[in-house]
Amino acid sequence: MSYIIAFLPYILQLSLIIHIIKNRKPFLWLWLIVFLPYIGGLVYLLLEVLPELLSSNSVRNLGQAIDHAVNPSKKILELEGLVKRQETIANKTLLADAYYDDNRFEEALTLYQSCLTGPYSQDEELLFKKIKVLLALDKRDEAKEELKAFKQKYELKNSEQVLLDLNLNEDFEKIQDIFFNSNNFQAGYYCAKHFQQLGESEKVETIINEMEDNLKQYKYLKKTDNYIWYKKAKGLVHN
Repeated sequence: MSYIIAFLPYILQLSLIIHIIKNRKPFLWLWLIVFLPYIGGLVYLLLEVLPELLSSNSVRNLGQAIDHAVNPSKKILELEGLVKRQETIANKTLLADAYYDDNRFEEALTLYQSCLTGPYSQDEELLFKKIKVLLALDKRDEAKEELKAFKQKYELKNSEQVLLDLNLNEDFEKIQDIFFNSNNFQAGYYCAKHFQQLGESEKVETIINEMEDNLKQYKYLKKTDNYIWYKKAKGLVHN
């Protein structure tokens, strides 16, 4: 028991260091915690960790989520204000994500690029988000080059990354198979956009109708990201 107590300060210090890196906090905190472990750790807990815990109230978060869904521009204004007060990598990434969701791709790209500096220059998550927004801007050649470099460093770990790879390599036959053999609406959106660019409106309608049939049959899909991709696909018809 005495050994555990003796190592407790070091365990706490390591936990705070992990929290700083994971949440992309300013690296100034690392220096403070390493060189002034007790004072630096206490200040970090009071200024960074405690406010996060207090703001994580589930009822408050639910209200904010509903409000932001109804009024996404309000979320962006809040995040813009947050970045002005605390220009951290984590806050800028949240704002870039909000820009991306609101189809403000140029602004999202600028922010992602500004985050890819120093210790975060090869950050896996940020690099992939940059590739996504390049594709959204139809900068396919640049996105291909970025993805090629990405794959030399990291494996494709999830369906989103695999689909983006297939999209950039224009393997829409395989993407279409994925859509019709699963409930992955992101694959459906990629197909719908491809068919729209080819002027094949009937195929676009087929994709959207399949999505709508799935939404009727599987109600839970409306509570997932699939519903967002369905709305994007519907937007293709009205644009």
